[in-house]
Amino acid sequence: MISILNLELLLVLLTYIKKSNTMRQILLSIFLLLSCLVDAQSYLIKQLGIKEGLSNNYVVSIAQDKKGHLWFATEEGLNKFDGYRFIPYYKSEYSDSPSITGNELNCLLDDPDPKNPILYIGTQRAGLNAYNYDKETFTIYRHDEKDPESIITDDITKVIPASDGNLWVCTYWEGIDYLNKQTGKFTHYNTLNVQGLPSDHIWDMADGGNGKIYIGHVRHGFSVLSIQERTAKNFMYDPQNPKSLPGNEVSLIFFYFI
Repeated sequence: MISILNLELLLVLLTYIKKSNTMRQILLSIFLLLSCLVDAQSYLIKQLGIKEGLSNNYVVSIAQDKKGHLWFATEEGLNKFDGYRFIPYYKSEYSDSPSITGNELNCLLDDPDPKNPILYIGTQRAGLNAYNYDKETFTIYRHDEKDPESIITDDITKVIPASDGNLWVCTYWEGIDYLNKQTGKFTHYNTLNVQGLPSDHIWDMADGGNGKIYIGHVRHGFSVLSIQERTAKNFMYDPQNPKSLPGNEVSLIFFYFI
């Protein structure tokens, strides 16, 4: 089905073809016309919610695993969708039963390593969970005051792939952690050990693969952190500078490579 916008564009192109004097102009117009026709396909949108078995309608993150299943993190549990039905995962009432450690979730990440069938689940106040969906087992990372190499806090906002195959973990209260997946140990990057970092409240980040990570703060703009030097440069909104950030809450960092 051709949309009104595509129909209008088609009419413009047809008119242009009639007025074109050179073969090059005509061929270019035909190419654009075919592009419009290919793009003018219809899509079916189906809403899935509590009625279809989703544990909660407040979905905060979505990931697809290596088997093609979709995972939905909500404010009330984790859900796997196999194409036909939702399978909910909740915190178990029994401590000896393997499960997620909290029902209030923030983020999901399927391990970027094609050999690792691991789904990482960032929770609100209940640490980081690593679920092996082949073996149906959980590895739990919780803050331990007696272990300085444990995760620095249990409130996770984002889990990001590191350029070396390991993981970065953003937290709401205590900056950013680097997880060595082989050892299970965490390295901390926060205002206590990174010069120039203005805040430990982090929404998101990205690994540039160039020795730098790019950080979105809750209320302190955007920072570029040098991993080796442990220094950061911060950028914030400046009402006197029209080229500054438009605001100081940066909730998403996305790299677009051309």
